[in-house]
Amino acid sequence: MHHSGLISFSVIAFLIVLATYLSRFSKIPIAVVEILIGTIAAHFGLFESNETIKIVAHVSFLFLMFLAGMEVDLRGFSKLGVSFYKKALLYFVCLYLLAFFIVLVFKLEWIYIAIFPVMSLGMIMTLLRDYGKHRVWLDTALKIGIVGELVSISALVIVQNAYSMENDVSLYKTFVLLAIFVVAFILLFRIGKIVFWWKPTLKLWFMPTNDGNNQDIRFSFMLFFVLIGITALMDIEDVLGAFLAGMVVATFFAYKQSMIHKLNDIGFGFFVPLFFIYVGSTLKLNDIFSDYNIIMNGIYIAFGMLIVRLISAYIAFGSYFKNLKHTILFALSDCMPLTFLVAVATLGLGLNAISQPQYYSLIIAASFEGIFFTIVIKIILFARIFKRKKIN
Repeated sequence: MHHSGLISFSVIAFLIVLATYLSRFSKIPIAVVEILIGTIAAHFGLFESNETIKIVAHVSFLFLMFLAGMEVDLRGFSKLGVSFYKKALLYFVCLYLLAFFIVLVFKLEWIYIAIFPVMSLGMIMTLLRDYGKHRVWLDTALKIGIVGELVSISALVIVQNAYSMENDVSLYKTFVLLAIFVVAFILLFRIGKIVFWWKPTLKLWFMPTNDGNNQDIRFSFMLFFVLIGITALMDIEDVLGAFLAGMVVATFFAYKQSMIHKLNDIGFGFFVPLFFIYVGSTLKLNDIFSDYNIIMNGIYIAFGMLIVRLISAYIAFGSYFKNLKHTILFALSDCMPLTFLVAVATLGLGLNAISQPQYYSLIIAASFEGIFFTIVIKIILFARIFKRKKIN
């Protein structure tokens, strides 16, 4: 690696640390801060985005998908209940129908059908730390977020494969291979469940409880790269492999909580911040500020995502919440898919599914949601608390 590459990594490492202080001081979500400082640093030429940084950023993106998969423990899905799944199904149907309607009316690219309903647990987990799981709207947002993240990654993979194919024959071939891969994974997953149920001590062979050689970390990374390698060999997009690797770890090795925390620390301590700083470096401030529409389109996308959620939440959960304020709070908390929206934007640009200005608008939308909607939630809750104190 050339000296310039090493210097760029040293600058990025400094920015990763700086982001924590800026986020703490400004109260802005750290991912938004990382994007902003990445943009400013690249604008002033503090580091150069070379091929090595692009490769590491892509691996970091895949590791983010791996961590997203680790948030989906399939054993918890059976505990949600039939009535919840009926409401959730209605919610997702409404989301995608409304997204389809917006795409048709405004003549947007088809990828926006996956963009408007996209979900991520990242900001929901932040809200849970701030406000607690006892709030019904936030607890529902968490449950929907778990299912929604799985739906979002499925939509992401379908879009990714559809746009990357040159003709209908190769498209059908890819979806056949995708179906084979998914069926094979489900079969192996079920076999694994039976084997581990019959012989639970086998898990310890892969991930021993007391291990001085960090075998659990090594096995997790092996699983991560092997599944990515298999999807790459089958010409299926690597996002799916990374996500499924995370699901395997979360489902079969949940007893290794310290290892899961360690992987999260590694990811959110370096790889994920590097990805967001890289995303920020791809934004050109001169291009953005020279075109007023880029900023406005970002705000329109953010409010478009909120509107489809407000309508869908009212239809699916209106009678459940029995309170319009809770419905609004649920929609707001569900409308901050910062990590996944940035992921879709990065993916869409790489596939030429969206233009460079649209990419800028999506990153602006993700940042706007992360800042503005959290403030709105705080205002609604503060007004409610203040009103109660005044009455008392």
